[in-house]
Amino acid sequence: MAVATANGIKIQILTGTYPENTINSDNIYDYEQYEKRRRYPSCEVWTTQPESTQETKKTTETIVGFEIRYYVKNLGIRSSQIISQKDVEAEISRVISLMTLQDHKVVFESKIWARQQVGKFGVDFPPYIVSVLKISVRQITPSTATADGVLKFIKTGSTWAGSDPASDYTYTEVFDVDITSGYKSIPENYTGSHVPVHFAGNFTGRLICNIPIKTADLGSTGDKLNQLIRLRSVGEAPDLKFEYSNKTGGESPDTITETFIVKPESLQRLYRYQDTVVYRFTATISTPSVITTS
Repeated sequence: MAVATANGIKIQILTGTYPENTINSDNIYDYEQYEKRRRYPSCEVWTTQPESTQETKKTTETIVGFEIRYYVKNLGIRSSQIISQKDVEAEISRVISLMTLQDHKVVFESKIWARQQVGKFGVDFPPYIVSVLKISVRQITPSTATADGVLKFIKTGSTWAGSDPASDYTYTEVFDVDITSGYKSIPENYTGSHVPVHFAGNFTGRLICNIPIKTADLGSTGDKLNQLIRLRSVGEAPDLKFEYSNKTGGESPDTITETFIVKPESLQRLYRYQDTVVYRFTATISTPSVITTS
């Protein structure tokens, strides 16, 4: 995830213009100095939280953290020293705000200053003031965990709009798949009873599934998501054959596979704040599914 490193932040800080006798190329470090050998003034960039991840079947959350610490001796000249300290903090904030700390889909980024006086005159040497800028970045991307459910476009048995697919195509991620099918119940009344007799009507079925978008899922061939709802040249909706597989329960799960043909209804594009881009595909199932296990 993270583009930034402690050394990269150090280089970015050096692009700023600072008050005299504060920050320069000789007193900024991308590591923590030994306390008893620390230079004053000086600046340190720490990696406080190396790149860490939390992963679910749906998303991967990546977190990284840094601290920028600026140290200066407490000389007892309060007003002018505080002004200089504030100027350094403001300039570091400015140059860091111009830096790309990470790549796409950042959902949280914080930059918080804190200032602390350490030590007392005549007791500790040297008493100093430290300004600390804490930087935290959190990003959410589609998960790389192995998916339980897999949706595959089957070329043989399908019709499509757009260019011809080269072969079957598997959408690398799909979640919250809802497959419903059955026959309508048609009630018929008859003389002498208020309880109708039910007869089987036409077959009905529906598919709803959510697919986090990868670049490969979009394109000009008939198997791509943006092509599924296009009408064919004859003005009719395509017939799309799919194979959906998932795992059964139990200690030794089997693979359950369901094959069906659909008429597409809609493709809802979900561009949610602080989330991955998801396309929700809805279609009418034309004929009863074939369900197998292996």
